[in-house]
Amino acid sequence: MNMSIRVFRVLPILCLTLTPIAWGQSNVTVGELNFPRINNLSRYISLDFFYTNDFITNTGGVKAGPRNIGAADLYLESDFRKYSNLSGEMMIHFTHINRNDQRGGIGDTQVASNIDMPDQTDRMTDLYYQHHWSDKFTTLLGIHDISMEFNVTESSLNFLNCGFGTDTAFAVSGTNGPSIYPITTAGFGTKYQLNEELTFLAGLYDADPGTSDTWRRAKYDIGQKDGYLIISELSHTSDYHKAGLGGWNYTKAKGKHNDEAGAASSFGSYGMYEHNFRPGLWGFARYGWGNPLVNIVQSNAVAGIVYRGILQKKKSEDEIGLGYSRAHFSRSFIQENESNSSAETAYELYYHFKPAKNISLRPDIQFIANPTGNSKKDAWATGFRTVVEI
Repeated sequence: MNMSIRVFRVLPILCLTLTPIAWGQSNVTVGELNFPRINNLSRYISLDFFYTNDFITNTGGVKAGPRNIGAADLYLESDFRKYSNLSGEMMIHFTHINRNDQRGGIGDTQVASNIDMPDQTDRMTDLYYQHHWSDKFTTLLGIHDISMEFNVTESSLNFLNCGFGTDTAFAVSGTNGPSIYPITTAGFGTKYQLNEELTFLAGLYDADPGTSDTWRRAKYDIGQKDGYLIISELSHTSDYHKAGLGGWNYTKAKGKHNDEAGAASSFGSYGMYEHNFRPGLWGFARYGWGNPLVNIVQSNAVAGIVYRGILQKKKSEDEIGLGYSRAHFSRSFIQENESNSSAETAYELYYHFKPAKNISLRPDIQFIANPTGNSKKDAWATGFRTVVEI
């Protein structure tokens, strides 16, 4: 057991130290950038705006009732490779989430809506520059939502419950979670294409994206108080499947649960797999683990299926999904919170379709068993997501 824990802790650190091997030489100098005169801004900058609204009503949970949750996301991207000799691209992504509607609440750890926040949020979710040193190697520097690169199964992204995005053991790790939407922080990431199907990712990020005090302003004490998060992943991807293994570790120890003396490192690992069984039919599975001495969630098991192209002609425009996500709490957290169940389980069924080019609708139903370990608060949640793209 001790040996396996050492392996999980050392894996992300070893992987990160290997990244300099992939560095190549850039042939671009400042004098060669040769930016053109911009007469037509749309040729050089892409601008996208999304407004997402979740209407959710729940029975059971902490407080039964309806809620409206709204999020606005503005994306500005410029690919310098299209109009200069600079081999890079810039991304700016600003997020605004409305103040939480308090009429209802489930009290679940995995959270039934992935845009749900306790208070108003105004954040620069992404602000980074990514450089392409070659066709195989890129580096990224700046504020970055790592859930877009690490621990991702594409077929599970349309589920509303957060448990189907980043695995919960990792999502609730560290001081205030890792750098994932909408609360993100600055860091450095690398991506190296070992061959056509094998990809290696590694990153170093500020360990604390911030608390409610910084949800509406920038956070500048990068790495000073809580250290850094190191994460790495090796994945194999083809037209029909994706398989990946990853590990993560925080550089600064964290206090143990249940008022136990001392501190311990917050670290963990994850594995994921998704497969295209037949045209339109995808299945996915993921398992994540975190050090139970300091992490709220010890493990998270996720599985589901998605079928695309049921009624609409374009297979990318409608789909139905069914998923299961089980978060197993650490023993010390259960004792600390006097929980009467060791796990929270979320079941979700949704149908996603587009009645118009710029509008998508998603009716959704979820059953959450034992929210945060409370077996007396089982909840049903019926939701409806509307997304408008401009």
